[in-house]
Amino acid sequence: MPNSHRNFSHCKNSSNFAPNFRNISMICEYEMNKIHSENLDLIMKLTALGDSIIKGVLFTQEENGKGHYSMSDQNIADRVAAGLHCEVLNLGKMGCTIETGERILDRYLSRLQGTKYVLMCYGGNDSDYDWKAIANNPEVEHLPNTSLRLFEKTYVRIINKVRDIGYIPLIMSLPPMDAQSYFDFVTTTYTDVQKSNVMKWLKGSVETIWAGHELYNDAVKRVANTTDSMLVDVTTTLGHGKGYLCADGIHPNLAGQSKIASIILRNI
Repeated sequence: MPNSHRNFSHCKNSSNFAPNFRNISMICEYEMNKIHSENLDLIMKLTALGDSIIKGVLFTQEENGKGHYSMSDQNIADRVAAGLHCEVLNLGKMGCTIETGERILDRYLSRLQGTKYVLMCYGGNDSDYDWKAIANNPEVEHLPNTSLRLFEKTYVRIINKVRDIGYIPLIMSLPPMDAQSYFDFVTTTYTDVQKSNVMKWLKGSVETIWAGHELYNDAVKRVANTTDSMLVDVTTTLGHGKGYLCADGIHPNLAGQSKIASIILRNI
């Protein structure tokens, strides 16, 4: 900054050093604020789409074996928005599947104005099953909430909608899950017979739940590749999820939410 340099040079041989030094500070502060404001104009809003993971749902296990849900006041989207110094529009919905997510996007399209990034996380509920139905009748065919083909097709369509209106899609892979903890959570109120039926349907291993989860996680990665979108791979970074998951084995805890947000910020 030439003007600042002249102020500093002049004050070296002047008794007015302190006032001129304050001028330098004011000029530097002005320039920094200007740069910060320009960045805010570029990133005015982060929009988040997805399920309870995006919404920031936490599960807490109680001593009596039961548990309760609560909402994090610093969920993944909030933390990313704070890192970008921007507003956030969180359209996450507990229990949301990809089809419901598309309807939410269509309903709120007008509210996305000013968005730069649209963070998306789908697949957890799509890959899930009606476990009570399985517990009561394991002999019949049971399908996931959303077929794999429909999941991929709908995800691609959502991404294209987001990109067509000028926003940048950020596709988040699924956090890892703890299959045993999830099985215990799902079957907490089941009778021994019902638990046995679920285990029978799982071919004797809770890892079958994990395998289904991974099928949809692989689909997320294919969708990101097909649409040439940025994939934020939180699965690999969180490893087996130890220390990052709630007692239900599926929702990231506060440490997990913080870690995921830091991964997203590093990617963008």
